[in-house]
Order: sequence, then structure tokens, then C-alpha cells
Amino acid sequence: MTRYRWALALFAVAFASISLPLLARPHAETWIAWVSDYACGTKHSESGHADCIRKCIRGGAAIGHPEWKSQPLVLVKESDRSVWIIDNPSTLSGLEGQRARADVEINAARKAVHVKRVAEASERNP
Repeated sequence: MTRYRWALALFAVAFASISLPLLARPHAETWIAWVSDYACGTKHSESGHADCIRKCIRGGAAIGHPEWKSQPLVLVKESDRSVWIIDNPSTLSGLEGQRARADVEINAARKAVHVKRVAEASERNP
């Protein structure tokens, strides 16, 4: 009986060590999301905030406020309002403050996405 338990435990450890890294691998999805900055995140999940987002991305040094640090660009996923850092922000240049349809590769461990393709999405119906 003891050998059976040891064999079962060894199998469980081996299975977990093989399968857990596979679960953490990046995977692709298509999202409808708002392009925002990290500091404001979900506050800018509507149109009309593009100038504010661009200022936050640049930081305040250019306007005499060096204490305002530049913020990374993020996607605010519309379905659950979760905030995800974008690891290739140049793909979203010009879409700041807009609703976008993005094909992303998700890295859940880093709470980050790599944008593969993006297009402006139409406004949602009221």
C-alpha cells in the first residue's frame, strides 16, 4: 500500500511539473478594448480622453512637471474592465483614447499583451 501511495505521489508531481508550464504559455485572443494609460486605466474607458492619455504617456517633463512620470500604454478589456500593459505600444500609436479591436497574445504571468493586429472599433450602441 505504501508503494502505491509513493507511485501515485510521484505521478502527481511529474504531471504537475509538466502541465503547469504549458498552462502559463502565452495564448492569442481577440479583444474589444480601450487604449489608455496605466495611471488612469479604466477612468478613460470612453471616448474623449485622447489628449489626456497622450500627456500621461509623454510624462510631464515637457510641460514643466518632471515629477509626472511617463506612463505605459495599456488596453482596458471591455468585457471585464481588466487593465493589461502593452509590450509593443507603437502598434497603438494614434488610437489613444479610442475603442479598438485587437488581436493579442496574452502573457497572464506578466499581465501583459503583445498586440498582433489592431483596428479602430465602432462605438458601442447606447
